[in-house]
Amino acid sequence: MIHTRNLQKRFQRGDFEKHALQNINIDIEEGEFVVITGPSGSGKTTLLGLLGLVDIPSGGEIYFLGSEVTRLSERQRNKLRRDHIAFLFENIHLVDELTVYENIELPLLYLPNSRKERRRIVESLLERFKISHLRKQYPSRFGDFVQQKIALARALSCSPDVLFADEPAGKLNSSEKEEFMELFRQLNEEGQTIVMGTHSLEDARHGQRTIQLFDGHVVSLASGRG
Repeated sequence: MIHTRNLQKRFQRGDFEKHALQNINIDIEEGEFVVITGPSGSGKTTLLGLLGLVDIPSGGEIYFLGSEVTRLSERQRNKLRRDHIAFLFENIHLVDELTVYENIELPLLYLPNSRKERRRIVESLLERFKISHLRKQYPSRFGDFVQQKIALARALSCSPDVLFADEPAGKLNSSEKEEFMELFRQLNEEGQTIVMGTHSLEDARHGQRTIQLFDGHVVSLASGRG
């Protein structure tokens, strides 16, 4: 599904050039749950941004769904993201002025779904994550765990081919993390492709495979999930 060849990312700050990623060669297949690990500054977020077509590499190639995508226009990348990709972040970007139902429905408003179809999708996700009783409430009333479940439901509303997650359980306590990562595991077992960045070894163990970064290099590839 996703393949990179000699992927590089450099940042120029005056006369100083920082190599955030160097010669990244990875393959992520459909249906995998891949975890990208490494300490702060290792390049996890930068790599997720490139794989998710948010940013453009300084060199190398990215193949997504069989096509090389680094030379696409911004409009073409936007369309690919809208049709195939979803994101989940540590900072929970919900719209406080919208109800739980409306937050989950929001991405569907940009697609040619009928109102009936949107309702079916949102109701299914509300039930799936056991938040149906919260549909008319506003997300600011709830803690990080419930808010992140709402954000996950919203991310899945468009049935993405791949879900990118950057420290999705970073704000949760230990029991909440375990429950939330179990949701990821269940989604993956049902066929959802997930690429997650984290520095947490506890969170990483839920993945099928780990890609470890250090100073912008891949230093190890390992299978996970015992």
